[in-house]
Amino acid sequence: MTITLATRPREFAPGRDRWPSERALQATWDIVQERRLAALGAALARHGGLVPADQLCCLLRMHWDQPLSRMARWIVRREVVSVSWRTQIWLPTFQFERPSLDIRPAVSEVIVALRQVYDDWELAEWFVRPHDLLARRMPAAEIACNPGAVKEAARLDRFVNRW
Repeated sequence: MTITLATRPREFAPGRDRWPSERALQATWDIVQERRLAALGAALARHGGLVPADQLCCLLRMHWDQPLSRMARWIVRREVVSVSWRTQIWLPTFQFERPSLDIRPAVSEVIVALRQVYDDWELAEWFVRPHDLLARRMPAAEIACNPGAVKEAARLDRFVNRW
C-alpha cells in the first residue's frame, strides 16, 4: 500500500518570501567588510597598522622613482599584502623595511607560498592569526625577528590548504 501526500504548490506572495534586495545584500556585505577591516587594523596596530595606498605612495616618493608604478606593480603581481575596501587599497606596514620601504624578503617568500591558496583578504588575515608553529603568536609580529619560522608556517599552511 502506498500513501501519497497531496501537497499544494507554494504560492508566491508579493513582498514576502523573496530574497533580500540587492541593496540590502550590499549593505550587509559592506558592514561585514567594514568589521573585517577594523579587526585587521586593530590586530596590526602594534606592528605599524594599515596605510592607504595613496599615503604609502607619498612615502615611497622619498625613496623611489615612479612610486605609483612601483606600488601598482607590487599590488597587481601580489608581491605585497593588500586589501581593498570601498574603492581604496590598504597595505599593512609590517611588510616594509624601514626607512627604505623595501619589501621584507621574508614577507615576499611567505606571499609566494600562500598567494595560490588564499585571496587578498585571507592572506592579510593569515598574518594576524596566531599560529601554532609560532607558539600562538602572529606571523606579522614574528616576521622581523623569526622569519624562518614564519616561512615554515606558511609552507605548512600552503600544503594543508592545497589538499
